[in-house]
Amino acid sequence: MSLTLAAENATPGGAEIDTIATARWENEGGHIDENKENKMSCCSDVMKPIEPSSCCTPKDTAVHAAQAMRKSGCGCAPVVENTETRKFVGVVTERDVCCGVTADDRKASEVSVAEIMKPSSACCHQDDSVDDVRRKLHEHQVRSLPVVDSAGCCCGTVSVHHL
Repeated sequence: MSLTLAAENATPGGAEIDTIATARWENEGGHIDENKENKMSCCSDVMKPIEPSSCCTPKDTAVHAAQAMRKSGCGCAPVVENTETRKFVGVVTERDVCCGVTADDRKASEVSVAEIMKPSSACCHQDDSVDDVRRKLHEHQVRSLPVVDSAGCCCGTVSVHHL
């Protein structure tokens, strides 16, 4: 049966949809790496290391946070006490900038990161399991989160794209 014909006969939520999606994925060169979960079992295995320029402080502006996100290619900017020690204090996401600045028609250069950031609980620890990372991303309704080490310093970011 062709994919087109199968799609026409598929019912929402039916097994046909999964078959079609799998066939389309395989036709586009996809394959299942059965060892992927074993290779990447904790957050430090999948995170992207952080650069100081990708962080911001509570005193920085929303403009700085947006520029840090653009530069890093990540949907969040870790908020740290200072960029030397990178002691983690919170996070600013694309949604925070959108809802806390743009939606209220505020000028981004006049809004501090402290006004729009999420608390330090919105993060992953480098030794969290991949399942814990997925849960935290879902719990905080974000696509990416900062990763902290055992000393509480930001050491990277993780996103749904890394999983």
